[in-house]
Amino acid sequence: MDEIKRIKMSLHLLLVLIPFTVLAAQYSFIIVRAGAEVTLPCDNVRDDHVNCGATTWFFSDSEWTRSVDLFVNRQLDTSLISKSKEDRLRLAANCSLVIREVTAEDAGQYTCRQFDLTTQTYEDHVVYLSVVNMTEQKRTDEVTLSCSVSPYGRCDLTVKWLYMNIDVTEDNTELKTSQSSCSANVSFSKSHSVYKMKNYSSLTCKVKDGDKEEKFAFIPPSSEGQNKPAPGNNEMTTAWWWYIRLVVGFATIVIMVVILIRWRRNKIQGGDDAVIFSTVEAASSSTGPSADPSSLYANVTIIQ
Repeated sequence: MDEIKRIKMSLHLLLVLIPFTVLAAQYSFIIVRAGAEVTLPCDNVRDDHVNCGATTWFFSDSEWTRSVDLFVNRQLDTSLISKSKEDRLRLAANCSLVIREVTAEDAGQYTCRQFDLTTQTYEDHVVYLSVVNMTEQKRTDEVTLSCSVSPYGRCDLTVKWLYMNIDVTEDNTELKTSQSSCSANVSFSKSHSVYKMKNYSSLTCKVKDGDKEEKFAFIPPSSEGQNKPAPGNNEMTTAWWWYIRLVVGFATIVIMVVILIRWRRNKIQGGDDAVIFSTVEAASSSTGPSADPSSLYANVTIIQ
């Protein structure tokens, strides 16, 4: 480990001391929802740079703070970044930077720098990352949805709410909207169809950065993760339940047909046979119901 640190420090000092000349710079603008995973591209990777050996990723969260190193010579530099961010970063095979579970603290300027030690030049790919956060606030008879954006530096973005893909305007009598720097709110009564039918997908937040535009549908917190069993629990999936219901229903029909045939035969023959049948059952265990359809059974008893 100490040897790796020494190599990393030596390379870093080499890159600092040698007067490199910038050849070109590319720019990307990415807008992503908080909680998502994002891949920041590094499109200027040279073919002769094996395993991103001459690649440096660094980050600045505003125009007034200095940049901090993220990756140098494939190694993550943890000296100036938080532990929470450290655990969410990785370098992809093509030298792109991957950030998991994006948060507002990740917004900022990311630079992928490719060095050429032979010509003492470098190329930059600069990525400006903006993070969208959406919240819901309920009052007695009104609901307010907020859409705010964490940008890099001064906010030059436009944030608006759309209903059915149409801008919500200030003269809308059912949907009230307000805007401020890098954020927008929309409010509606609980009698509105959006709330009564839980049709939140009809409301989207539009974020525009120059020519780039992204739309984000509002997802109520209560709907996130629905129908997903917790890890390690023995609940069966919805598909399995439907399959078992189908088997149970079919078995019930078979039993009823047997009873009907036996009853008609007794009627014709004048017999007094009685038919007793049990309901369809599934074998159980201490771990809960079995998902194996072969465990289902039914009993039919004919008393003569």
